[in-house]
Amino acid sequence: MTVRPPAGFPLPELVLVANRVLTEEADALRSAMQDFGSAPLPGSPWVMDDEAIADGADPLAHGRSAVLRYARHQASLIYVNAWDHLITLARVLGGDGAMPLFSQASLSRVVCEAAVRFAWLMDPAVSSAKRLVRGAVALHYSAEERFRGVRALPAERFQSAMHRQMLESCIQERDDIRKLIDGAGMAFGSSRKGNASVRLEMQSPRVSVPLKINITELMSEWLPDSPSWYNIGSSVTHSIYWGLRDVNHSRPGELLALTPSVLDVGAAAESAISASALILDRAGRMNGHDPTPHIRRAQDRREEIDALMRRAVTSAWAHIPAGPPHHGPNRRT
Repeated sequence: MTVRPPAGFPLPELVLVANRVLTEEADALRSAMQDFGSAPLPGSPWVMDDEAIADGADPLAHGRSAVLRYARHQASLIYVNAWDHLITLARVLGGDGAMPLFSQASLSRVVCEAAVRFAWLMDPAVSSAKRLVRGAVALHYSAEERFRGVRALPAERFQSAMHRQMLESCIQERDDIRKLIDGAGMAFGSSRKGNASVRLEMQSPRVSVPLKINITELMSEWLPDSPSWYNIGSSVTHSIYWGLRDVNHSRPGELLALTPSVLDVGAAAESAISASALILDRAGRMNGHDPTPHIRRAQDRREEIDALMRRAVTSAWAHIPAGPPHHGPNRRT
C-alpha cells in the first residue's frame, strides 16, 4: 500500500532525496560490479584464490576449482539481488509521487542481508582456504534449505509423479553438493554428542567453518551504522504489531488513520546505502582495487539523508513511538 499526498501537498523532501541518492547508489553498485569484476589485479585475493588451486597434479584441485566457481557464482547472484532490491527501494520512495507505509523496511532488510552474505563469502581478510570452505558451506546451506522447503509442500496438491520428481531433484542436488565437498577434501564435523553436523572442515590447510551463518551477528559486526535495523526491519517483514502500529493514529476499534513515517524511510535508506558500501568495499578489495572513492560517495549520500532526518523530527510526517500502543492525534485519512 502506498500513500499519495493530496493535491498541493508535496512528498517530504527526505523521501524525494532518498529516491535520488538510492538511485545514484544503485547505479554505482551496478557500475562497480562491471569495473571490479572485469579486471582482477595481480596479487589480489581473487587471483590468489585461483593460484591456490592451480596445481593440476593435486588430486583435490579439480574439486576445489569447482567449489570456487560455485562460490563466485553465488556471490555474483547475491550482488545482483542487493542491486535489484536497492533500485526497487529507490523507485517505491516517491518514484511515482507516492510513498509506502511499510515496504521500505523489508526492501532495505534484503539489501542488508545480501550485503553481509556477500561480505562473508568474499571476505578479503581471510585465507583462500577459508573463503573456499565458506563457499562450500553456503552451497550446502542452499541445498538443505531447498530440500526442506520442497519436503514441506503438501504432497496432495501435486500429482504424485510431479511431487516425487521435485523431491528427487532436491535429493540429487544435495547429494551432488556433498560429493563436491568430499572431492574438495572437506568433511563434516559433528557436535560433541556426535548426533549432528555442525561445521565443515578442511585438513590441509586446516580450516573449520560453522554450518550455521549467523546473519544477526554479521549485521552488528559489518553494518555498525545501522545497529538494530535488522531486528527492526524483521518486525515489518514478519508483521509483528510493534513494527506496524506506529504509522497508525487511531485506537483499536476505530477506522485506521495511516500516515507514513519519514524517519522510517530515512532509516531504511541509510541502512541500504551502508549495505551497498559494504559490498563495494569487499568487491573492490577482492579484486585488488581501491574502493575508497566509492565508499566516500556512499557516505556522502548517507549524510544527505542523515541531515534531513535530523530536520524531519519536527515534521508532521515524523512519528516517534511514545511507548504505549495508542499515541498521537486521532485523525483519519
